[in-house]
Amino acid sequence: MLPPTKGSIDEILNGQNQFIIPVYQRAYSWERKQCKQLWNDIVEMQKSSSYNHFIGSIVNVAERFAPTGVKKYTIIDGQQRITTLVLLLIALRDYLENSDGIESYIKPQVITDIYLKNMHRDDEEQYKLILSQGDKQNLINLVEGYVDRVDENSRLLHNYQYFYNSIAKNVLSPDKIYESIGKLEIVNITLERERDNPQQIFESLNSTGMDLSQSDLIRNYVLMGLDPVIQNKIYIQYWNPIENMFNYENQSTLMDDFFRDYITSIEGQIPTK
Repeated sequence: MLPPTKGSIDEILNGQNQFIIPVYQRAYSWERKQCKQLWNDIVEMQKSSSYNHFIGSIVNVAERFAPTGVKKYTIIDGQQRITTLVLLLIALRDYLENSDGIESYIKPQVITDIYLKNMHRDDEEQYKLILSQGDKQNLINLVEGYVDRVDENSRLLHNYQYFYNSIAKNVLSPDKIYESIGKLEIVNITLERERDNPQQIFESLNSTGMDLSQSDLIRNYVLMGLDPVIQNKIYIQYWNPIENMFNYENQSTLMDDFFRDYITSIEGQIPTK
């Protein structure tokens, strides 16, 4: 494990970096409640002239990369946090682009170049954050400004709209919002795949975010220890078809019940929840 570093979202995303959410991670799941708390923290921090505000940690695994290429990191904890911050930055960029007459030292293109995309890179390597499952293309569409192409049921879209509407209320100026985002402190922990055990560390984490469902834990246990190529194969061929059988909004609850029923049929006794 490399020494943990405390820094800002600017220090984490700045540079030719890419953070990847592996297929064994659940889909983006933060709701209005969590986004509202983040927004209120930003407003309160700025109004009280606080120097910083700690919002948690990000645990990632450094992948092998060419010396001249994009540095890639697989996130094993902190997906919700970093994704929500990226949504806030997209909303701020789009608000600046869509609003005439607003005086701001922030240029929308600068937000894109620093936090959202790797300049002079092609294909997926151009994006700072790559999500898994159905979230992947929805986030790419938001980064590219194609809001109308995002699935209307996506939590990414709903939370992006919440931040956009909150910014539009002018409780804080765009400059103040940008400054506040820069004051948010994150502990960044980078593991080394050859020396650390990401699965063991993941299972021992005590996250302050939303609890994982039972089916989330099963998926992580099955997929996490596999080679990334095999992970994708197993996910695409087996796990994703199972997920698609269940309603989107109640997916986790229904899948939890399904697995309990399945285990009951195999073991001959009902497992505890």
